[in-house]
Parts: sequence; structure tokens; C-alpha cells
Amino acid sequence: MNVSEVIARLTEQANLSLVIFTMGLLMCRIMPVLVLSPFLGGEVVPTEIKMGVGITLSAVLFPAVSSRMGAIPTSALPYIGLLLKEIFLGVALATIVSMVFEAARVAGNIADTMSGSNNAQLFVPQIGQQVSLFSNLKIQLAVVLFLTLNGHHLVIEALAESLAIVPLDSFPRFSSGQWSFFELIIRSFADLLKISLALSAPTLLASFLTDMALGAINRVAPQVQVFFISMSIKPLVTVIVVSMSLGLIMGRMQAEFASMLALLRHAVRLLG
Repeated sequence: MNVSEVIARLTEQANLSLVIFTMGLLMCRIMPVLVLSPFLGGEVVPTEIKMGVGITLSAVLFPAVSSRMGAIPTSALPYIGLLLKEIFLGVALATIVSMVFEAARVAGNIADTMSGSNNAQLFVPQIGQQVSLFSNLKIQLAVVLFLTLNGHHLVIEALAESLAIVPLDSFPRFSSGQWSFFELIIRSFADLLKISLALSAPTLLASFLTDMALGAINRVAPQVQVFFISMSIKPLVTVIVVSMSLGLIMGRMQAEFASMLALLRHAVRLLG
């Protein structure tokens, strides 16, 4: 083997090492979104499939970072620092993406608590938890609506934009200040309660009016056991109201998904 062949093999090995290091950093930003977002399957999806989807997305987005591949450090401590940075960015973006889905779960819990049907539990594969009946309904409705609106495409576009704003070999600059970004993350948690109350407003109002009517009946006829009557009336009223207001709930979810995606793009720009 001559010297030129040795140099060629060493060059190939060096390029292969840089590709592996780059893919590792890229997957650290992508995998939290895949793992924590309910619309991609959640806990029920096998780890092998999640890794396959993560590798596929990394391969699709690899051309966006290949030009800066040579700037990625190969020593231990700087590379670990970049790994931690990528995990932080991935978890932060996944937190924003999951906001509406968590609000749908909370809204369902509120509806079931007000109607008295929260003892019935179902397993939701997307979040890997036991939830109440209306929580299951609203989570599944949110997942189907998000995929129908091609929201997953916009999430992938936001990931690609984040790679251009915060390259793999550098740290966020926070041009508007660090507090602006963290305030946006905190605001997303605050908006979760607002969205959940908006999605559960029809059932809250119906349950309140039902309680008022039963309370008036109890005042007029104290011998009527309104507590036991309400256990059968309130779930029926909740089902009827949710069925009648399903279009309004879907419209509000669509508006909240648009706000969430705009918030995601804004968070990505704050990192630059």
C-alpha cells in the first residue's frame, strides 16, 4: 500500500467520523420532538421506529448542516457541551409543540370532573397515560386535526429553520436577551390553562347551569335526592353539549394550533 492510498483511507475515516458526530448532534435536537410530541405516536411507538424516523429526518436535514461539518469539535468536552445544548433546544421546542395537546388533556379532565365521570379511565397511547373519557376524546381529536392540517410539516420546517439560526457547532446568541426566550417558554405554560379553559367552556357552562337547576329543585322539594339524580343527568348533559359544540371545539383547536406554530417560529428566531 503506497502513501497516497493511506492518505485516502485516513481522509475517508475522518469524513465518516465527522458525519457520525454531526448526525449525533442533529438527532439530539430532533429526537426530543419525536419522543415528547403526541402527534408522532408517543409512548406506544416502538423505540426502533422512533430511531428510524429520527435517522430519516436527520438524513433529510443533513444537507442544511453539511457545510459546517468541519467546524464541529471532535474532542470530548466541547462535543459533550454541544450535545447538552442540542438536547436543551430539542426539549424547549418539544415543550411548545406539545402545548395544545396538553391543554386538550386538561380540558377533558375538567369536563369529566364537572360531569362526575372522571372515575372511568382509558389508556391513551400517544401520551402513555391513563386519562378520563373526554380527555381521550379531545387528545385524539387534537392529534387527527393537527395531522390533517399538516402541522407536522410545519414542525419539521421549524426544525430546519432552527438549524440555520443556531448551527450545530455554535451556541444560541439570544440577540433579544436570554430572558425573552425563557419568558416565552413560561408564557406557553401559562397559555396552557387559558386554552384548556376555552376548550372546556361549553361543558363548564352546561354543568354550572345543571347544578343551578338541581339546586333550585332541591330548594323547592327538599325530599328529592338531587345528588343521586345529578350522577345520571350531568354525564348525559355533558355528552350532549360536547356533541353539539364539537365544531366550535375543533375551530378553537385550529386557531390554537396556528398560534402555537407561530410561537414556535418566534422561539426559534429568539435563539439567533
